[in-house]
Amino acid sequence: MENGITIVVCTYNGASLLPETLAHIAQQQVPPHISWEVIVVDNASTDNTSEVIRAEWAKHRQDVAFSLLHQPRQGLTFARELALKEARYSYILFCDDDNWLAPNYVGIAHELMEEHESIGVLGGYGELVYEVPPSAWAAALPLFANGRQAKQSGKVWRNAVYGAGCVIRKAAFDELFAAGFEPMLTDRSASKLTSGGDYEMCYGLVLAGYDIWYDERLLFKHFMPKKRLEWAYYDRFFKERAQCFEVLMPYQIITNSTADTVPVFYFKLTHHFLRHLRQFYHLILNQLHYSTNSDEAKINTLKLMACKARLKSFRRYRTMETNFAKILKFKQSKLPAVKESRPSYTSPKKIRMKLQ
Repeated sequence: MENGITIVVCTYNGASLLPETLAHIAQQQVPPHISWEVIVVDNASTDNTSEVIRAEWAKHRQDVAFSLLHQPRQGLTFARELALKEARYSYILFCDDDNWLAPNYVGIAHELMEEHESIGVLGGYGELVYEVPPSAWAAALPLFANGRQAKQSGKVWRNAVYGAGCVIRKAAFDELFAAGFEPMLTDRSASKLTSGGDYEMCYGLVLAGYDIWYDERLLFKHFMPKKRLEWAYYDRFFKERAQCFEVLMPYQIITNSTADTVPVFYFKLTHHFLRHLRQFYHLILNQLHYSTNSDEAKINTLKLMACKARLKSFRRYRTMETNFAKILKFKQSKLPAVKESRPSYTSPKKIRMKLQ
């Protein structure tokens, strides 16, 4: 595996989004000593996405290796797995088809991954950019990959970062799959709003002994089309996103609280349920104090919708228990051999060029 960065863009019907995304990738100011390439995966698009990809990249750089792959099996997880198999370099930068990377993104990411060998996944700072001015309630409640992911740059103690703009260590990912890791989430699939694959990837690498990091210097714009600012979209988003909790909740309990028995799992699960229940009743009481149709009432209603969807997911506690047992078995039976065979981390490497 060669040292460098592979930028991966996975897209489904992204013809309207990709020109700006590819333009920002082409404008990367990568130091000469860093090798890099670009891979775009067309995930079973039904529009002219592939044609747009070829035409747009032809307008820009020709000195960077570029590949267009096709994944007929719908699902962001499957698209990313294909890209990982074809990637040449040691670090993989997942750039969503609506992400506009800052010019120094690749350089800073490479520096950090080289300097800290314990990093499994590295996240950045996304700033929302809107196609049309958002309503007050939409601007006040951004639900998408954006904003700070920790109080300060460094290790993220909640053990997860959003997938947009994240960088993974390919060797760590390969280790995980060699041990028999099987993702339970397909993440976004076609027009469905299911998600969580990025968090599952983070939790899996934490189980394998790697750290999750965030650095505020890794800046990118996250474009928000008009359709994502509609009330119906939010309603659908909450309901479909909640489907991932039956998988992510067991991961969260194992990685963040080291639960290793079913009784402890249920104790922790009950704690999470009661916390969300208190939040739900608090939001109901808040609603009584707001004027009907006011922005405050709309924001509170959206929070209620999200909390209600989350609470409903606890009905699937038996499935959560099954997933907990599966994850725990993988952690206890498969991963110890991987950790033992891995060379111990060396002290941080001195980087020749510090990037600001």
